[in-house]
Amino acid sequence: DQFSAGMDSLLRPFYANGNVWKESERRKPSWVDSSNPKYQEMLLNLISYVASQGVDEIQLDYIRFPTQGKIDKAVFHFQREDSLLATVDSSYVWREKEDIIVDFIKRAEVICQREEIKLTADVFAIVAWQRRADILQTGQNIVRMTKHLDSIHPMIYSSHFANNFGYRDYIPNEPYHIVYKGVKLTKKYTKKGCKVIPYLQANSWKVNYSPEYIIAQIKAVENGKADGYILWNAANNYFRTLRWLKKYYKKP
Repeated sequence: DQFSAGMDSLLRPFYANGNVWKESERRKPSWVDSSNPKYQEMLLNLISYVASQGVDEIQLDYIRFPTQGKIDKAVFHFQREDSLLATVDSSYVWREKEDIIVDFIKRAEVICQREEIKLTADVFAIVAWQRRADILQTGQNIVRMTKHLDSIHPMIYSSHFANNFGYRDYIPNEPYHIVYKGVKLTKKYTKKGCKVIPYLQANSWKVNYSPEYIIAQIKAVENGKADGYILWNAANNYFRTLRWLKKYYKKP
């Protein structure tokens, strides 16, 4: 209804002119504002409910700010709030996106500790490199996040990296290199006590998917001394992958 639509728009980032910000004209729906307290409260209530139902883990997926479209045109709730606070306090320190993400994780951590269950989170693979530009854009600071997590899951899919990344000739079909590097870097920045369990690509999008491809990723996980791995297939079709892995783990 009109009331719901109005409330929905209030939860989204705005342009400076007051209109709802859109990632692109082609993808008209906007992201929900990651810093909006009302939206955060909705999620925390959901986490609290699910945590009380006997699950053993809460995994936070897409816990970040949008990274595509004209990001510099988006005005988020915390930025508007900081602007107002700065007008009455000249010493006020403006927050970064990572402050918002870490604060939310800390609040989720309280719930999970109360229910005695694990709290984990997914991060972009590129965030493993912890370049300041990527942290500023996504809000995903591994050092700060992993102080409050039991595990962190970098989503290391070679198909999502550009050719020549890391001076490799054809990254999409060089899964060992990118997974190994991503694991090692994530471990480097992860606080002690938090496990590193990457997502691996288990589909053929933009790659020559084969037994060799999936096994190369697993060898990278093993050699990088990660704490396990999670397979990802957007269509939830894992039959051939599991068939290949069954043969791999039965090797003499």
